[in-house]
Amino acid sequence: MQETITYIIEFLLHGNKHLISEVGYTNDVNQFHRYRVVIIPSHFFDDGVYGTVQSMPQLPLGNIEHTPLLFGKPLLRKEGNTLLIEADIIASSYFLLSRYEEMLNPKTLRDEHGRFIGKKSLPYQAGFIDRPIVDEYGQLLRGWLRQQGCDVTEPEATYNNIFLTHDVDSIAHFRHLRGSIGGFIRGILHKGSTIKVVLKSLFSLENDPAYTFPWIYERDKQVQGAIPIYFIKAAKHVKGFDYPGYKLKGKDFTRFVKHTLNNCPNALFGLHASYQSGYNPNLIVKEQCRLQKAFPKQAITSARHHYLHALQPEDMMYLIKAGITDDYTMGYADIAGFRLGTCRAVQFINPHTKELTSLTLHPLTMMDCTLSEAKYMGLNDTQALNMARHLMNETRKHNGDLCLLWHNTTFTNPNYHSVLYQTLINDLSIKAE
Repeated sequence: MQETITYIIEFLLHGNKHLISEVGYTNDVNQFHRYRVVIIPSHFFDDGVYGTVQSMPQLPLGNIEHTPLLFGKPLLRKEGNTLLIEADIIASSYFLLSRYEEMLNPKTLRDEHGRFIGKKSLPYQAGFIDRPIVDEYGQLLRGWLRQQGCDVTEPEATYNNIFLTHDVDSIAHFRHLRGSIGGFIRGILHKGSTIKVVLKSLFSLENDPAYTFPWIYERDKQVQGAIPIYFIKAAKHVKGFDYPGYKLKGKDFTRFVKHTLNNCPNALFGLHASYQSGYNPNLIVKEQCRLQKAFPKQAITSARHHYLHALQPEDMMYLIKAGITDDYTMGYADIAGFRLGTCRAVQFINPHTKELTSLTLHPLTMMDCTLSEAKYMGLNDTQALNMARHLMNETRKHNGDLCLLWHNTTFTNPNYHSVLYQTLINDLSIKAE
């Protein structure tokens, strides 16, 4: 537990590791003099409180210097040369970073897929889903240390990393039996693509409407220093929400990989863990092994769950077992925002054991279908752009990692996402110059 507390303090210091010894987390009055700043623990971690409904923050929340406070009191006082903080920003950060709320509600507040509902979450209910308040806590802590005469540097207001990620749910619509038959039927009934489009797809992969990758390559290359990541399905048995699949040894997949590496030499490939693995996490190891065989020259150490179907916090341990070091799942499907309370990469804290793990979580800033008019948030093009820019500005302000998720199939549909994505790429290109 002490390792976890130390890590959270270091995370909040954001580059000021030399000040770790100046921050205490204790209510022992005999220890106060050892530190410049002491954060007084609330009762969150107490035996008989932790893991019970008694540990949940009570709405409406208080504020500490205009930042919502989950635990403790917004009080500061001096005792000798030490600044005492009764606002428990350590427990408040832990609550968000560890997905503690989801551990406490393993079956409630879930949607039809078993995913935790963002609009039922504390960050949304308390009105700060669009603010990375853990990073705001870091600003507060660094400010308090500065008041105490410490030499504190602030991170530069720029993106630490830009991840342009694409879940490859389907390489092509019509180049497999079920898809082509369905396309022909819809063409005959005039309910979708024409028969001519289906025939052209069968003739060439590049003619298939879902094969939007060349368009994506050209946009992503406009952002200097950005890291493109393509998440690949590797389930052995494809059914239900995992349909359609594709053959990792097939000609179309081989051609897609070749095109990607030729156009984006710095592109990474990661595991798109199946929908079924959300219910049976043991499948993750098998899927990673299958995908790794398809990429003998690149270690598969990144992952994102299909449908963002990571159901329980403790299931993340299966990613570690599979050799995954970096996960990019952590966003709510139904609402864009900061699911972990931060825009920065953070090590996974298992709320069941309170232990720090080796898995790095990269918060998902936004997903295309989360914003869409036809799905979750129901935003029109102007609203979606405003939301996207707000989240991007928050991420940049805190030197965070911007992580965008746009599916290749999104660009085949009659919606605003092609224009929106191009606009965001233009914004990023300007800021990168």
